[in-house]
Amino acid sequence: MGKAAIAGIIVLVILLLVGGLFYYSYTQIQVSLNDVTFHSIDWTSFSWSTLLSLGLNALTGNWLGAAFDLIDGVNLNLIFGVSNNGFLPVYIPDLSYDLLVNDINVGNGYTRIDTTIFPGETKEIPALQNFQKSSLSPAISSIVSTGGIMEIKVKGTAYFQLFGLSIPIPFESSRQISIIDEVRNRLNSEIQKNQERQRIAAAAAAAAALERSLKAAAQSIQEELFGTPSINLQLSGETIVDSVYEVGPGTYRSVYFTLQCTGTVQGGFVASAALGDNIIVYIFDEDEYNKFDQGEDSLVQYQSGKVESGTFDLTLDPGTYYITMSNTYSSFSTKTVALQAAALCQ
Repeated sequence: MGKAAIAGIIVLVILLLVGGLFYYSYTQIQVSLNDVTFHSIDWTSFSWSTLLSLGLNALTGNWLGAAFDLIDGVNLNLIFGVSNNGFLPVYIPDLSYDLLVNDINVGNGYTRIDTTIFPGETKEIPALQNFQKSSLSPAISSIVSTGGIMEIKVKGTAYFQLFGLSIPIPFESSRQISIIDEVRNRLNSEIQKNQERQRIAAAAAAAAALERSLKAAAQSIQEELFGTPSINLQLSGETIVDSVYEVGPGTYRSVYFTLQCTGTVQGGFVASAALGDNIIVYIFDEDEYNKFDQGEDSLVQYQSGKVESGTFDLTLDPGTYYITMSNTYSSFSTKTVALQAAALCQ
């Protein structure tokens, strides 16, 4: 036998030996589901009505089943263990598997691994797995009947690369987890939050009702003691305003009108309050009112000063004007102002 033949045989033996080692290494790969831990629950929107409905269902002893109406999905951490008991390192790109909950198929899972496992090494591969309500529905009655226990089974294939080839290795493993504590704690938290919101809303409603009652009582007392201010001027022309206004402390109120012609504007006012029967009345044209409204210096067509009552008689050009009742100088007292005005073209 020639040297070339002997060398060829040696190379072939080496290749067969290496191939055998690779094959043996891949047959010694083990995949298992080492652990399952709770991550989170995707909930629907909570409201007092949904919690009330849950409470009514709880009276029948089916509170966990009713709680699943509020769950959109369950998120679990799956911890895979991948061990290499062979002689050579192996590269693992991914895992794909079927998911079963309490022996009921609920969908498929996929985990990208993209790692090399060396001889004698075990790596833990975490995978966040979402169980949507739509896929979990067939298993819900089983979960409820077992008191919230979910037996998670993964049954699938791990893929390994060998000389450019993808080699499938089947695996199957299972673990149990209970979600009942997480469901109970979240529902209890939501009930407490909704009770607090209800309490705050009730307190706010009571405070608002009390404020309205006090305001009405104060108004009644003021009217009883001081009467509602009234004014009855005999004015000619088209009525601009004939009304009574409440002007709060630190504020002002305005009535605007438009003249289509040069005309006479006449009117008057009377103010009353529990503390200080006075008001300041201005008449502005539109440009000057805008300055006043912005807190800038402005010119007036009329200014009463701080008085209990007053009248005005002005000749104004066509345009838009504002009659302003100002109580900005007062820190406490609301002023009730009866105001009349009319315009007559010349």
